[in-house]
Amino acid sequence: MKHFLDNRLHGLWDSFQHNRQQKALRLSRMADVLNTLESVVDGTDSKIRLVPGYRKKLQNSIQSSLEFAEDLVNQIPASIEVSRSTFATDPYVNAFFTNVSDLHSIFSHSSEIRDFMDEFHDNSAQCCALLCMARSEKTVLGMELSGHMLKKDVLQVAVSFSDHRIYSPAPSEPETREGLKHCLLQGLVSNALERIGQLRLASHHLQSQYQMLHSRLRHHRQKSTAGKQDGRADERILQTLEETRRELVAIEEKLLHTPLVTPQIVLEQVADVFSKPDEFVRLRKSSLRLNKMGIKISEDSPQPGNLLNLTEVVIGNERPRVVTLATFPKNELIPRTAVSDLRC
Repeated sequence: MKHFLDNRLHGLWDSFQHNRQQKALRLSRMADVLNTLESVVDGTDSKIRLVPGYRKKLQNSIQSSLEFAEDLVNQIPASIEVSRSTFATDPYVNAFFTNVSDLHSIFSHSSEIRDFMDEFHDNSAQCCALLCMARSEKTVLGMELSGHMLKKDVLQVAVSFSDHRIYSPAPSEPETREGLKHCLLQGLVSNALERIGQLRLASHHLQSQYQMLHSRLRHHRQKSTAGKQDGRADERILQTLEETRRELVAIEEKLLHTPLVTPQIVLEQVADVFSKPDEFVRLRKSSLRLNKMGIKISEDSPQPGNLLNLTEVVIGNERPRVVTLATFPKNELIPRTAVSDLRC
């Protein structure tokens, strides 16, 4: 009986602790949602706060984007070490860079990497960052070993990586991933701002057209009235008057369907962007086999090659870019003076 009661009490205690942890986790997530929400409002238009219940209206959208950002960043594979030694041993490093000098130059020219590394006096320090690249393919003529024969002028596909960009350097991979989530949310803020700006521009353009046509209509009416008083009403003036009136009616119709960009309209735009983050950024996976020379090899080819599983990010309508997390050692940075000489 005592054993039964002990087990029962132990089970109740475990259940209590589990529920307590779950509650703490929910509260933490809710705080994260609300903090992000206020940051988004500050980044778009603080007048959104004039809308009654703005937090409640934005909360679900912000939560969706936070969950999306976390899931997307978690899909990026574990980091690779980018250094002189791994260029010869890691197929990804070998494929992404032309040579060791290219590797050193790209990281040494990154102002983000430089600023981050300057905070550490230990020369053995390293950082983790997101490395983005453009992938391109082109058909070339090369040589291919077929059995014991070397064939020349064989059509081959050469794969290269260029336009390297480096983002969110941090001391560790988890911190870099957190930084990337923040970058993604900032991207959504920028997307919302762009949409809001387009609405304001369209509204301003229509208002300007309306004022111009209204002024023109008043001018032609004055000319028409003066012509009638003199007994010489010009048919062209009357025709222009009627055309201007029709244009003004058309603009008034457009204005009815293009409301002023009020805080409520801004809030709706922000909610729409943050409720559909997958329309702004997407990840896709692809794989290919490359030899040491960067030539694509078919899966059934007997030639030696490395299988690369790539992750590509697509932002809006931009060209897809290959992304990977990369760690880089401080002791392989090119000295600032040497970097300056390279720029000259």
